[in-house]
Formats: sequence, structure tokens, C-alpha cells
Amino acid sequence: MPTRLASFVVQLALVAVLLQACPLTLLAAKAASGRFSPHCDGASFYLSKIDGLPSEQKINLNLRQHFSWWNYRPQEVWEDVYAERCTPLGKCEAASHARIWLDKAGPKDKRVSGKYELDLGGQHLEGNFLLKYRNDKAWLCE
Repeated sequence: MPTRLASFVVQLALVAVLLQACPLTLLAAKAASGRFSPHCDGASFYLSKIDGLPSEQKINLNLRQHFSWWNYRPQEVWEDVYAERCTPLGKCEAASHARIWLDKAGPKDKRVSGKYELDLGGQHLEGNFLLKYRNDKAWLCE
């Protein structure tokens, strides 16, 4: 019997450690999906399946910077971005404030992950995302 009790205590301790390492908010939250497209002066991020919005609505985030995405991308720091919520009919509403956090990655990676926050029409939205690379246009950067 003592070995079963010891085993149970070890399992309970392991669960406690895992919950400390991965907060429940991260376990419960579903990451938004979509795509991203680099530009000469930043990148655009197109998010879908966003918690708190109807499934047909999308969020577009535009990061503008002075350097090419291929030469520099901000990582592990909050950056202010232009953001808008769009309906399938193409009607878009600009956010009053938005920012994005990009996780560490290489400039040629085909996926980008991170988190977003935005205030839109009196609603605060935030969450995580995992986006696939898609080249929207052939950019000629000088």
C-alpha cells in the first residue's frame, strides 16, 4: 500500500508542476490560424478562427517597419500595428489600438507564431496565433 500512495503523490506533484509551467489559459485557448505575407517594409497577418468573434469574421494586422522582413523581424517584443476586423462582404472596421508579439524564428521560416491584442468597437480581443507563409505578390525591394 505505501508504494501505491507514494506513486499517487508523485503523479499529483507532476500534475502540479505541469500546471505551473502551462497556465490553464494557454491550455484552454485555441490559437488563431491563417496566413502571413512578408513585404519590403514589414508584413501582413491574416487571422481567422478568433475567439470572441463570429467564425466568418477575420482580423488583418499590418506591421510596418523601416527594414525588409527578410533582413529584420521584431521578435519577442510588442509592436504596434494597424488592425481591422473584416466581414465576408469586405466591410472592415479599424481597431482603435492593436499590437503583435512574434515568437523567435528565422527569417526564412514558413510558419510564424505569436500573440495579438486589439481594441475594437468597445471589445478587447487577445490570443495566440500560428500562421502559414504565403507570398501574396512578387516584391522587388530596393
